[in-house]
Amino acid sequence: MKFYFSVLAITVSVNSSAVYATSADFEAKVTVQNAVVLTKDTDLSFGIIRAVADKTGAEQAKLTVSPNPESTPVSIRENPTSQSAIISIIEDGEAASFTVSDVVPNSLLVITSPDDGAIESDDGQGVGEPDFRISDWKFFITSGENQGNLYSSTTPNLKADSDGSVSFSLGATLYTSSNISTVDYPDGDYSGNFQVEVSY
Repeated sequence: MKFYFSVLAITVSVNSSAVYATSADFEAKVTVQNAVVLTKDTDLSFGIIRAVADKTGAEQAKLTVSPNPESTPVSIRENPTSQSAIISIIEDGEAASFTVSDVVPNSLLVITSPDDGAIESDDGQGVGEPDFRISDWKFFITSGENQGNLYSSTTPNLKADSDGSVSFSLGATLYTSSNISTVDYPDGDYSGNFQVEVSY
């Protein structure tokens, strides 16, 4: 009798340790997004001005729009002492503004300035008509950890926030033509296309 119970106990013990398993297939995935999402919020405007070009192209008047949208005034003009070239402000300009999104949280980003270039009459640049030139690009951080600071190209300080976004604005200087011209600036709109780049 004792032997019978011992065998039964061993049998129960073995059966209770049996493993019942099942399996499931699954997929492993990852998405790579090395490109920065950059959205233009507003264009760069130099406002409404009176402009006179030096017909020899020797001297230029200039108009600077601050990258800081809170600057007073936003637009500042500077004419040569000879007054051969003139810019007068009728209505202030406005800095361009951009938003960076979907980047690594708290990451530092680098801004690459647009190439300098000309803006010409939207009605078509006529023979002998002066154009404008834009250069001296500057950036101002408007959100994130370094909000309220000018962007530094030597020690980049455009830092995304914990949500992976940051914004900045862009200002520049407009110069009257350095080309020989035979007529005055025609009234109308002048524009040109430029490209700013943001990267890690």
